[in-house]
Amino acid sequence: MPPDRENVLKAKTFAGIEIPPELKWSNFLNLYFIAFCAGSIVALPAVLQPAFLKDIINIPQEKAGIINSNLQNMSQIAWFLFVGIAGMFSDKVGRRILAIVGFIFCGISFILFVYIKHIALLIGMGSINEMVILTYITRFLLGIGIILAFPQTMTLVADYSYNKDRGKAMAYHGLTMSLGSILVFGVIAQLGKKMGLSNLFYISAGIGFAGLFATLLGVVDRMPEQKPKKIGIKKIFDTVIEDIALVASYVTTFVSRIDIVIISTFVIVWMVKVADKFGMTSIQATMKGGIILLVMSVATLLAWPIIGILLDKWGRGQVMILGLFLGGAGFTLIALTKNPFSSPMYLYTTLMGVGFSAATASASALTADASPKPLLGSVMGGLNAMQPLGAFIFLFLGGISFDKLGYWGPFALKGAVDILCGIWILFIRKRLILSSRENRLKKA
Repeated sequence: MPPDRENVLKAKTFAGIEIPPELKWSNFLNLYFIAFCAGSIVALPAVLQPAFLKDIINIPQEKAGIINSNLQNMSQIAWFLFVGIAGMFSDKVGRRILAIVGFIFCGISFILFVYIKHIALLIGMGSINEMVILTYITRFLLGIGIILAFPQTMTLVADYSYNKDRGKAMAYHGLTMSLGSILVFGVIAQLGKKMGLSNLFYISAGIGFAGLFATLLGVVDRMPEQKPKKIGIKKIFDTVIEDIALVASYVTTFVSRIDIVIISTFVIVWMVKVADKFGMTSIQATMKGGIILLVMSVATLLAWPIIGILLDKWGRGQVMILGLFLGGAGFTLIALTKNPFSSPMYLYTTLMGVGFSAATASASALTADASPKPLLGSVMGGLNAMQPLGAFIFLFLGGISFDKLGYWGPFALKGAVDILCGIWILFIRKRLILSSRENRLKKA
């Protein structure tokens, strides 16, 4: 038997992913578990925040929209300010330690939410405005925790996997993140009626600490022995701008990673706005929107294994193009829909969700393929920084178009941008393949 064939047979695998000799099956299991925890934590504020502000802080409801949106932006601001720095730092000190600190921040932040009113009264900040300020600070701390924990799970997946299996590895990461979202929207959100809001914050803290213990006990770093001598924004910029594969990944992430936020924000706002025309209350409309988004999440979850296979068998660029076109088609069809409660909305949002998953997973896999190994964390950090940039721009333009043009405005805008990006990737796809091959040869 040829030696190479013998080595292939002896190689251990985790769900079809070859396990490097220095790692164990349990390392992969714990890595995907902390990705599940991170996915849950990312989704939790959207469920807990509105009720917290209304029932605990007692904000005036005429200001609920602006306060909720500003509070949500605390995470985006923290993400924009620190995610790139965290990526560079991870190349110096490792991914594991940052994930540990991140989960600690998340767990403590959720507990602080429970006691914000008590803390405010203790330090003489008893007015609603002052408690809102404390809430902003706590949300910012939670955002820092998410920044430190969540991106490291993605970078660790890239560290743990070989090029030939990276598509599946990234897809499994997305799958566990989706499971976390389903846990939040399908289970935790329903528990509030029986357990009360404070207990939900304790459960959320428990998820953070579960991620902490799994990282401590079962996750190890697998980084190149060669450390980068100097890391800076200019170094990362030069590395990215010189490689068309990295440029394509960054642009795709900028365009597509905000898609879920766009769809969840403006679909619900649209439904609530027209609820009375369809004989519904705002709460009924919100619940209907939640069901549509839950169906989208489940469909996306089922699509992840297929996306992983396509990434490895068909190629990163091709899946990226497919994802952008599917997402663009979903947004465009929503823009053409008159009734947000109609059955086709389930299909259109699912198209968008699957497209989002394919585009973002392919961008992450291609970035991991093309990045110089010593700079992997830094380049992945830069990739993650594209998310808040896209959020600021598309949420701002989407809000204006929603108010000025109508409900269809943000969906038409996002659909057009996704499709145009897909067309651009289609034209440069051969250069992506060449770039990835060259980088693999350099790393060999």
